[in-house]
Amino acid sequence: MTSAVKLAALGGQVSTLSRFRGALVGAVLGDCIGGEFEGAEDVPFDRVLQHLSGLEDDTRGDGILQYSDDTAMMRCVSHSLLTRTGFDEQDMARRFAKEYSLAPGRGYGSGVVQVLRKLASPQLSDVFQPAQAQFGGRGSFGNGGAMRAAPFALAFKNAADVRRYSRLGAMLTHSCSLGYNGAVLQALAVHLSLQVISSSLLNLAEFPYCARLHKVKELMERNGASIEEVISELGNGIAALESVPTAIFCVLHCLEAREGLPEHYGGLERTIAYSLALGGDTDTIACMAGAIAGAHYGILAIPQSWQRSCEGAEEADQLAERLYKLYHLERPEDGMTMSDSNQPHSHGSSQHPPNSD
Repeated sequence: MTSAVKLAALGGQVSTLSRFRGALVGAVLGDCIGGEFEGAEDVPFDRVLQHLSGLEDDTRGDGILQYSDDTAMMRCVSHSLLTRTGFDEQDMARRFAKEYSLAPGRGYGSGVVQVLRKLASPQLSDVFQPAQAQFGGRGSFGNGGAMRAAPFALAFKNAADVRRYSRLGAMLTHSCSLGYNGAVLQALAVHLSLQVISSSLLNLAEFPYCARLHKVKELMERNGASIEEVISELGNGIAALESVPTAIFCVLHCLEAREGLPEHYGGLERTIAYSLALGGDTDTIACMAGAIAGAHYGILAIPQSWQRSCEGAEEADQLAERLYKLYHLERPEDGMTMSDSNQPHSHGSSQHPPNSD
């Protein structure tokens, strides 16, 4: 049985609401837990397991691990989609700017900070313009749009809507095609996991992401690919192209037990642990992998001790339940976005420094 078939077979036993809850809570956990190793070049499994076992210590208190800008912006996306019953770029942009002003110490990248400060201006009419003006008009190709993309998959049933609105949501800060297409890929991966059709995860995107996903498939076929090979061929950096396919690989690779990880670990636990062992941009890669895996395995696959240890996990669970209701709400086909008459102009060049957030 192939990994994709196993994924679908296992996923059929999980309720839809559990998947929604698992997606958002899994993302928050990946962010909070992954922050411990962000920027590290060498992360042995024993160090990862020591960190994870420490989460079971009840004396540490609740919410001991703080979330980063990944979760902060994902919360904004969720609240905006819920408040506006769909996508409203003006509302979402204002929320991004306000969230940053209230808590600027969440680890925002310098590039996105410039955008958020401009979005805070009451005189700004085109909320896509600040991102489009970055890097000489070429925009950012970082993974900041992808890290917050999961809620789009929880708000829209139709894959075309997930693709459209995750793209627009990302373009508020990342106007380069590599940046916003990374967000689309992440949102669709969560969407497919919710639909129990994860066998399509490797057929999601056009070039250059299709080339990277082909590498994911090759690594899966090798079965015993080393951490070094994964980093070399997929990446573990702040660029969307070097992190979104990596997150997808983590999920697929950890469908089965892996050497170096405890036998009692379930698939989601393995996914998070493996993401951390890659080093690099661990909080964001684990955040994205956690969302995809959580959408597949559901909330019951996430240890209670992990949830208690992470700031924002309880709120994420509540937001997921509200998004579940929005997802099943009967809505008109039109009027879902304020962007219909204001489609932003995008730039696809990637020859400039990426912005991770």
